[in-house]
Amino acid sequence: MLLSEIDIARRLVDPDEKKRLIITPIVDARHQFGPSSFDVHLSTDFHQLENLNRSSIRLDEERSAELQAKYTKKVVLSADRDKEGLYLHPGEFVLGSTLEYFRFPDNLAGRIEGRSSWGRLGLLVHATAGFVDPGYAGALTLELSNVGRLPIELKPGLRLAQVCFFEMSTPSLIPYDKKHGAKYFGSPGVRGSRAHADPEMRKILNPERKPR
Repeated sequence: MLLSEIDIARRLVDPDEKKRLIITPIVDARHQFGPSSFDVHLSTDFHQLENLNRSSIRLDEERSAELQAKYTKKVVLSADRDKEGLYLHPGEFVLGSTLEYFRFPDNLAGRIEGRSSWGRLGLLVHATAGFVDPGYAGALTLELSNVGRLPIELKPGLRLAQVCFFEMSTPSLIPYDKKHGAKYFGSPGVRGSRAHADPEMRKILNPERKPR
Protein backbone atom coordinates (compact mmCIF):
# COMPACT_ATOMS: atom_id res chain seq x y z
CA MET A 1 0.00 0.00 0.00
CA LEU A 2 1.34 3.41 -1.01
CA LEU A 3 1.22 5.85 1.91
CA SER A 4 -0.54 9.19 1.61
CA GLU A 5 0.86 12.33 3.24
CA ILE A 6 -1.43 11.67 6.21
CA ASP A 7 -0.06 8.13 6.59
CA ILE A 8 3.54 9.39 6.31
CA ALA A 9 2.93 12.00 9.02
CA ARG A 10 1.35 9.38 11.29
CA ARG A 11 4.35 7.12 10.83
CA LEU A 12 6.67 9.93 11.95
CA VAL A 13 4.95 10.10 15.34
CA ASP A 14 3.88 6.47 15.75
CA PRO A 15 4.06 5.55 19.46
CA ASP A 16 5.33 2.08 18.49
CA GLU A 17 9.06 2.45 17.83
CA LYS A 18 9.01 -0.65 15.64
CA LYS A 19 6.61 1.09 13.24
CA ARG A 20 8.01 4.61 13.47
CA LEU A 21 9.61 6.25 10.44
CA ILE A 22 12.44 8.69 11.14
CA ILE A 23 13.28 11.58 8.80
CA THR A 24 15.61 14.30 10.02
CA PRO A 25 15.87 17.19 9.50
CA ILE A 26 12.47 18.21 8.19
CA VAL A 27 13.34 21.63 6.81
CA ASP A 28 9.97 22.85 5.55
CA ALA A 29 7.08 20.41 5.99
CA ARG A 30 4.68 22.64 4.03
CA HIS A 31 6.75 22.27 0.86
CA GLN A 32 8.14 18.79 1.45
CA PHE A 33 4.93 16.81 1.90
CA GLY A 34 3.25 15.85 -1.37
CA PRO A 35 -0.01 13.90 -1.72
CA SER A 36 1.86 10.58 -1.64
CA SER A 37 5.55 11.45 -1.22
CA PHE A 38 8.09 13.47 0.74
CA ASP A 39 10.55 15.82 -0.98
CA VAL A 40 14.24 15.64 -0.09
CA HIS A 41 17.09 18.12 -0.41
CA LEU A 42 20.55 17.82 -1.92
CA SER A 43 23.41 17.72 0.59
CA THR A 44 26.86 19.32 0.28
CA ASP A 45 29.05 16.30 -0.56
CA PHE A 46 29.62 14.68 -3.95
CA HIS A 47 31.75 11.95 -5.49
CA GLN A 48 32.58 12.94 -9.05
CA LEU A 49 33.75 10.25 -11.47
CA GLU A 50 37.17 11.07 -12.84
CA ASN A 51 38.05 10.81 -16.52
CA LEU A 52 41.05 8.52 -16.34
CA ASN A 53 43.25 6.86 -18.91
CA ARG A 54 41.94 3.39 -18.06
CA SER A 55 40.17 0.83 -20.19
CA SER A 56 37.78 -0.29 -17.43
CA ILE A 57 36.97 -0.29 -13.73
CA ARG A 58 38.76 -3.28 -12.20
CA LEU A 59 37.10 -4.50 -9.02
CA ASP A 60 39.80 -7.13 -8.60
CA GLU A 61 42.54 -4.52 -8.16
CA GLU A 62 41.35 -2.34 -5.30
CA ARG A 63 39.36 -2.47 -2.13
CA SER A 64 36.67 0.12 -1.43
CA ALA A 65 38.82 3.04 -0.19
CA GLU A 66 41.35 2.56 -2.97
CA LEU A 67 38.61 2.16 -5.55
CA GLN A 68 36.99 5.46 -4.58
CA ALA A 69 40.34 7.26 -4.45
CA LYS A 70 41.32 6.14 -7.94
CA TYR A 71 38.03 6.55 -9.77
CA THR A 72 36.31 9.43 -7.98
CA LYS A 73 37.07 12.90 -6.71
CA LYS A 74 35.37 14.15 -3.55
CA VAL A 75 33.76 17.58 -3.86
CA VAL A 76 32.34 19.46 -0.87
CA LEU A 77 30.26 22.55 -1.58
CA SER A 78 29.40 25.41 0.70
CA ALA A 79 25.85 25.41 2.05
CA ASP A 80 25.73 29.14 1.19
CA ARG A 81 23.28 29.52 -1.69
CA ASP A 82 25.28 32.53 -2.96
CA LYS A 83 28.34 30.35 -3.58
CA GLU A 84 28.90 28.63 -6.91
CA GLY A 85 27.52 25.11 -7.22
CA LEU A 86 28.67 22.00 -9.05
CA TYR A 87 28.02 22.04 -12.79
CA LEU A 88 26.81 18.69 -14.09
CA HIS A 89 27.55 18.62 -17.79
CA PRO A 90 25.64 16.60 -20.39
CA GLY A 91 26.65 12.95 -20.17
CA GLU A 92 28.32 13.36 -16.77
CA PHE A 93 27.58 11.29 -13.68
CA VAL A 94 28.09 12.22 -10.03
CA LEU A 95 27.09 10.68 -6.71
CA GLY A 96 25.33 12.94 -4.23
CA SER A 97 23.18 12.33 -1.18
CA THR A 98 20.11 13.60 0.57
CA LEU A 99 20.43 16.13 3.34
CA GLU A 100 17.85 14.06 5.21
CA TYR A 101 18.72 11.00 7.30
CA PHE A 102 16.16 8.17 7.24
CA ARG A 103 15.40 5.18 9.39
CA PHE A 104 12.86 2.76 7.95
CA PRO A 105 10.92 0.37 10.19
CA ASP A 106 10.80 -3.34 9.35
CA ASN A 107 7.45 -3.13 7.57
CA LEU A 108 8.05 -0.06 5.43
CA ALA A 109 9.94 0.16 2.12
CA GLY A 110 10.68 3.23 0.05
CA ARG A 111 11.48 4.44 -3.42
CA ILE A 112 13.30 7.60 -4.42
CA GLU A 113 12.41 9.35 -7.66
CA GLY A 114 13.19 12.68 -9.28
CA ARG A 115 10.88 15.66 -9.14
CA SER A 116 9.26 16.46 -12.47
CA SER A 117 10.53 20.06 -12.50
CA TRP A 118 14.12 18.79 -12.63
CA GLY A 119 13.39 15.78 -14.81
CA ARG A 120 12.08 18.13 -17.49
CA LEU A 121 15.51 19.78 -17.52
CA GLY A 122 17.20 16.42 -18.15
CA LEU A 123 18.29 15.61 -14.59
CA LEU A 124 18.05 11.98 -13.46
CA VAL A 125 18.45 11.23 -9.75
CA HIS A 126 19.15 7.50 -9.91
CA ALA A 127 20.50 5.02 -12.44
CA THR A 128 18.87 1.84 -11.16
CA ALA A 129 19.12 1.99 -7.36
CA GLY A 130 15.91 3.76 -6.44
CA PHE A 131 14.59 1.19 -3.98
CA VAL A 132 15.04 1.46 -0.19
CA ASP A 133 14.79 -1.73 1.87
CA PRO A 134 12.86 -1.99 5.15
CA GLY A 135 15.25 -1.61 8.07
CA TYR A 136 17.58 0.77 6.19
CA ALA A 137 19.07 3.70 8.08
CA GLY A 138 21.17 6.52 6.64
CA ALA A 139 21.13 9.22 4.01
CA LEU A 140 19.96 8.19 0.54
CA THR A 141 22.54 8.21 -2.24
CA LEU A 142 21.61 10.08 -5.43
CA GLU A 143 23.04 8.82 -8.74
CA LEU A 144 22.86 12.10 -10.63
CA SER A 145 23.22 12.29 -14.39
CA ASN A 146 22.45 14.91 -17.01
CA VAL A 147 20.74 13.65 -20.16
CA GLY A 148 19.97 17.15 -21.40
CA ARG A 149 21.96 19.39 -23.73
CA LEU A 150 23.13 22.07 -21.27
CA PRO A 151 25.00 21.98 -17.92
CA ILE A 152 22.85 21.96 -14.77
CA GLU A 153 24.11 23.77 -11.66
CA LEU A 154 23.64 21.67 -8.52
CA LYS A 155 23.51 23.47 -5.17
CA PRO A 156 23.01 22.15 -1.64
CA GLY A 157 19.47 22.58 -0.40
CA LEU A 158 17.74 22.08 -3.74
CA ARG A 159 14.68 19.80 -3.62
CA LEU A 160 15.74 17.44 -6.38
CA ALA A 161 13.94 14.24 -5.43
CA GLN A 162 10.98 12.72 -3.61
CA VAL A 163 10.56 9.55 -1.58
CA CYS A 164 7.41 7.46 -1.53
CA PHE A 165 6.69 4.81 1.09
CA PHE A 166 5.09 1.39 0.82
CA GLU A 167 3.59 -0.47 3.76
CA MET A 168 4.32 -4.19 3.57
CA SER A 169 1.68 -6.79 4.33
CA THR A 170 4.03 -8.38 6.89
CA PRO A 171 7.30 -7.15 8.46
CA SER A 172 10.47 -8.32 6.75
CA LEU A 173 11.97 -11.49 8.23
CA ILE A 174 15.49 -10.13 7.73
CA PRO A 175 15.35 -6.33 7.33
CA TYR A 176 18.35 -4.45 6.00
CA ASP A 177 19.81 -3.64 9.42
CA LYS A 178 19.91 -7.35 10.27
CA LYS A 179 21.13 -8.52 6.88
CA HIS A 180 24.59 -10.09 6.77
CA GLY A 181 26.93 -7.80 4.89
CA ALA A 182 24.62 -4.76 4.76
CA LYS A 183 27.13 -2.63 2.87
CA TYR A 184 25.48 0.77 3.06
CA PHE A 185 23.74 0.72 6.43
CA GLY A 186 24.14 3.86 8.53
CA SER A 187 25.73 5.93 5.79
CA PRO A 188 25.66 9.62 6.87
CA GLY A 189 26.31 10.84 3.34
CA VAL A 190 27.69 9.79 -0.04
CA ARG A 191 29.03 6.26 -0.18
CA GLY A 192 30.45 4.89 -3.40
CA SER A 193 30.09 1.42 -4.86
CA ARG A 194 31.01 -1.56 -2.73
CA ALA A 195 30.39 -4.09 -5.48
CA HIS A 196 33.68 -5.80 -4.64
CA ALA A 197 32.15 -6.84 -1.28
CA ASP A 198 29.37 -8.92 -2.89
CA PRO A 199 29.76 -12.62 -2.00
CA GLU A 200 30.02 -13.68 -5.65
CA MET A 201 32.74 -11.08 -6.22
CA ARG A 202 34.70 -12.37 -3.21
CA LYS A 203 34.65 -15.84 -4.74
CA ILE A 204 35.88 -14.47 -8.05
CA LEU A 205 38.60 -12.34 -6.43
CA ASN A 206 39.72 -14.99 -3.93
CA PRO A 207 39.08 -18.37 -5.61
CA GLU A 208 41.44 -20.25 -3.28
CA ARG A 209 39.92 -18.87 -0.12
CA LYS A 210 37.63 -21.23 1.77
CA PRO A 211 34.34 -19.79 3.09
CA ARG A 212 34.11 -19.30 6.83
